[in-house]
Amino acid sequence: MLAAIGCPIPELLDLNGINVGEPVWWKVGAAKLQGDLTLNWGGIEGFRIAGKQGIGIIAACQVVLMGGPEYARQVGIKSLEPVGVFLPGDQNYPGGVPFDPLGYSSRPDAFVDQAVKEIKNGRIAMIAMLGYFVQAAVTRRGLVQNVLDFVADPLHNNVLGYLTGTAHTV
Repeated sequence: MLAAIGCPIPELLDLNGINVGEPVWWKVGAAKLQGDLTLNWGGIEGFRIAGKQGIGIIAACQVVLMGGPEYARQVGIKSLEPVGVFLPGDQNYPGGVPFDPLGYSSRPDAFVDQAVKEIKNGRIAMIAMLGYFVQAAVTRRGLVQNVLDFVADPLHNNVLGYLTGTAHTV
C-alpha cells in the first residue's frame, strides 16, 4: 500500500531540488541494473538504501524479508519454537506488539473492522499501481510530470489525447 504513495514522492522531491538519484519510479530498476545509480534515501547523501549493492544482493534481501514471514505463516508460528524462533500470535494472524501496536486484536469487533479496511485499502492501492503502470506505459513519463502536463493543457493531455496522438507534452 505504501508504494501508491512512495512512487510520486521521489519525483516531487526531485522537482523541489532534492537529488534522490532516479526520481521516476519505473526507471529506477533499469538504472540500478546499469550500476550507475546510488539511491539516497530522502535525498540525504550517505543515508542509502540499496546504495552500491548489485541486484543479486537486493533480491536476496527481498527473499529473506518477505520469504521469512511467509514461511513462518505457512509452517505455523509455533513450529518455529524448537529452532529458537519465538513469535507472538498464531498461524493466521502473527499479532504481538510489532504487528499490532494499537491492540486491535484484543477487541474482536474493532479487529474485524480494521481487517476489512486493510483488505479494501490494499485493493485500492493495487488498482492505483495498475493505473501508474498503464500511465507509464502510455506516456513514458513520471506520475508528477503527467499531472503537470495535464494541468498545463487539460484538453489535449488526457487519455483521449494520448489515444488519438494529439497530446502535447511540456
